[in-house]
Amino acid sequence: MYQDFIAALNRKYGCTDSAQLSGIDLQHYNFGASTNARGQDAIGVFEAYGFSMEGLKILDVGCAYGGFAIEAARRGAHCYGVEISNALYEFAMLNCKDEVFHRGSCNFVRVDATSPDFLKKLPLDYFDLIIVNDVFEHVYDTVCLLRNLKQAANSQGVIYFVIPNGNDFRFVAREGHTGCCGISLLAPLLWQTLIPGRESYERSIYYRPYEYYQALFAHFGFGRIDLMNYPGYAKISAVKEDINRAYELVRLTVEEKKADFPDAYIPKFHAAWEMFQKQLEHDLEHLGASELAWKYMTNFWGGFAKRQELDLEVPVETCERTSRSDTDRYGISFLLQRKENRMSIRITNVSSREELDFAFHLMRRGESIDRSPYQKEGFYEWELTASGMYWAAIFVKKASREHKDYRILTQPLYFYT
Repeated sequence: MYQDFIAALNRKYGCTDSAQLSGIDLQHYNFGASTNARGQDAIGVFEAYGFSMEGLKILDVGCAYGGFAIEAARRGAHCYGVEISNALYEFAMLNCKDEVFHRGSCNFVRVDATSPDFLKKLPLDYFDLIIVNDVFEHVYDTVCLLRNLKQAANSQGVIYFVIPNGNDFRFVAREGHTGCCGISLLAPLLWQTLIPGRESYERSIYYRPYEYYQALFAHFGFGRIDLMNYPGYAKISAVKEDINRAYELVRLTVEEKKADFPDAYIPKFHAAWEMFQKQLEHDLEHLGASELAWKYMTNFWGGFAKRQELDLEVPVETCERTSRSDTDRYGISFLLQRKENRMSIRITNVSSREELDFAFHLMRRGESIDRSPYQKEGFYEWELTASGMYWAAIFVKKASREHKDYRILTQPLYFYT
């Protein structure tokens, strides 16, 4: 129950109530304690969008303290919350302890949502609504995450997302997870060394541009996006004025905080800050009013991503050579091609009049993993079963000879399962 959850939260932060805390600890405590209230607010957003909680099948990814799933279950939804952190999973279980859901249900599962285990522990082709709230920025492998969520969603399933924007001036001045100035501009790996001692989720932050998420959703068939908070600036002069004002506040904050920066932080931050300034200068010249506000003055991107399968042709990768090299005695041209998990090699031209035989070797990690016998036909095909970098070796000999005359190596092609 909620009281047990709050008692455990107090023990974690070594306090009897929030009045004894300050700074980033107070921020994190309040975030945890407000989990149920934030769940109620989210339900208001879902209902305003057109969802009815009664009978709705909901998955909350990265559910943390569990408030979203608990509040939805109280209103008749059938909810699953998944959480990778054992500590947060235990908090969610405490929050849900002794709850009685008369029409809905609530289950918490400890699992990595990017792993194959996710597909084993949760129902597939099931969920009407998948919540990914303040989670994407903690996930390195967003491709595996979306691949799993696509299988969990039913044919009409919708993904609700809220994603923090590391380029927003407020986050540049004070990053939301750590309270550090300027750190949202830095490469994620630098966080490990610049803020030691933090909890792991505070050091695994991957800020990406909004266009990245647009492409990600579209690739996995959720290309129809209804944004909740796209800015509505009518005049470019108005947004530029607001941006210049916000930039000046950030610049003053940077000057104020400079003395607090660790020595290792200073050169890396200044390089990132200079790049940020150059990008801002470029964007002020080339972007429209709402685009500028969306990129620099929207602290969270939020919306609903709905099904829209893309009608795309299967991509075909090719490696082709059409000109003779110094080591190629017979003027051989070839085409190496990969389509899905099939790779083929074809001799497209031979300038020599000699009668030739060809043997084709499939190469991976510097070794030949499959080979054809010598043959007159200039074509061979393989089925790829593992991810990696592949290329082909073409062994060439005169038909009258027993051993090869020489070998041609192709450029590599890539395959991912």
